Amino acid sequence: MSKRSRYQEAYEQFLQGEIDLFYKEVYPSLLVFTRRLLPKSLVYLAEDCVQDAIFKLYSQRSGMASSEHAKSFLYICIHNVVVSYIRKDNSRQHFIQQDNDNFEDDFSVELIRQETIDELMGAVDRLPDDMRQLCEMIFREGLKTAEIARQLKMTESGVKKKKRRLLYLLRKSLSPEALFVASMMIYNESCG
Repeated sequence: MSKRSRYQEAYEQFLQGEIDLFYKEVYPSLLVFTRRLLPKSLVYLAEDCVQDAIFKLYSQRSGMASSEHAKSFLYICIHNVVVSYIRKDNSRQHFIQQDNDNFEDDFSVELIRQETIDELMGAVDRLPDDMRQLCEMIFREGLKTAEIARQLKMTESGVKKKKRRLLYLLRKSLSPEALFVASMMIYNESCG
């Protein structure tokens, strides 16, 4: 029996729902074709691509006009599945690279931020009670100068003077980085 007639016979059985002979007939050449399309890093997916294509053909077999149409459908399906895998892999590789870069950057930034906060909180703990209260109002409650003045029943200029005194006391025990953060928080009205 010629290759063409074996394929035709397998295809006719396939149309009737018998997949075994058709699968054995088309699988080897589809696998070789798929392996040539896939990059080396994804060759392990070749069998999945072929099985996906055959499954799609099986589920749409009643819409095939001929055995040649079915064969073309298989090659197109494999092409589309391979392209999809390549895109996913490229996307995944890009995401992993970007995610690793961002993770390292985020980790460094967060580590510096936490060390600065720890240093600042340690210095605040050593302040006199009235200065700790001011820090609480600025750092935790996020109050503006006018709001602090109302709560402490002081003038705004009195609160500003107290803020300068706070910064003077913090300057003695903070690193330049932590002092910069504290200064920004103390004098930035959006933060207090």
